[in-house]
Amino acid sequence: MKASTMIITSIASLAIANLNTSCQESEAAAAKAEAPMAENGAQFKKGEGISLTGEMQSSIGLKVEDVIEEKVGTTTKMDLTASGTNTASGWITPAQAAMIKPGMEVTIRKDASAPAVKGTVERVDAAPLATSEAEITVTTGEPLTAGTQLQATLESAATEAVAAIPASALLKTAEGTFVYTVNGKFFVRTPVTIGSTNDKHVEIKEGLYTGDQVVSTPVMSLWMAELQVLRGGKACTCGH
Repeated sequence: MKASTMIITSIASLAIANLNTSCQESEAAAAKAEAPMAENGAQFKKGEGISLTGEMQSSIGLKVEDVIEEKVGTTTKMDLTASGTNTASGWITPAQAAMIKPGMEVTIRKDASAPAVKGTVERVDAAPLATSEAEITVTTGEPLTAGTQLQATLESAATEAVAAIPASALLKTAEGTFVYTVNGKFFVRTPVTIGSTNDKHVEIKEGLYTGDQVVSTPVMSLWMAELQVLRGGKACTCGH
């Protein structure tokens, strides 16, 4: 009877020892999972987003801005080829073709640093299919050299104020279009649907409300930090 009691006691002691060891290993693993914060300044928590140390935020120049109400005109950029003395043509997407009308003014340059030449949309030929590109023809008052590659920009004025973010806040990836919204000390990659865009602002149709806060810069650095944590197997998804 005493022998049996001793055996049971020994087994219980061994089980407790193993349990303590397991708990210590779990705690060590959890501590190790959070170690990357000290290494790369970034940590990801499922459902909360990515957080950065103050040092990392400062080093990458992270800035946050509010979603505002703004009239967002559309800037359309096109590649054209001079086809005659005063004519240039190119191809535009169906979405662009739907917005561009004959008579609209276009700014044309040989390159970004070249002097601007004013032109006018002469016509937009209908695309044979809804998914096909349409041909656009532009005329200018100044002579062009046939065969010259040109860059054209067309500005369309906005009619009403909409929810808008800085153009620099938009992140386009193979997975979709996102912004990083502020969630306490975390930044959450949030999908958005956009409308009109120009060099300064982007219209937000879905995903954000006026007054929300987003990271305006540098979103690419923030995304790279998130990928480094996730793909490096360093994501903390256990709620620690």
